[in-house]
Amino acid sequence: MKDISNEILTEIEKDKLIELNQDPVILGALKKYILAVCYKQGVVEKGLDHRGNVNWALRMAWGAIDGAGAPRSDEELGQNIRALAYAVQIVESGFKELSEMQKPEKLPDDKKVNEAE
Repeated sequence: MKDISNEILTEIEKDKLIELNQDPVILGALKKYILAVCYKQGVVEKGLDHRGNVNWALRMAWGAIDGAGAPRSDEELGQNIRALAYAVQIVESGFKELSEMQKPEKLPDDKKVNEAE
């Protein structure tokens, strides 16, 4: 996969992301928080009131069956669910690329290549 960091980030931004990448706890927390919006909304949790209409997929389906939302066919609902799955995969892919970012190793002065050779 092509590293797009040179196309979209300044050197300072890249350095900050590399610093972030050095701390697996904060990187994991950031990933967890961002992805939770897609796959945790509407999940039942102990001690909390359940609100199923917060779940992205169920909200689409309820809108289609209760008459208050936009009518959707089963095919349209499936396409939207697939789109959400692709979005999660793309975000996961971005985090994988981020985890692979690192500063290029600098060669010691005695190991530098002589361009004249």
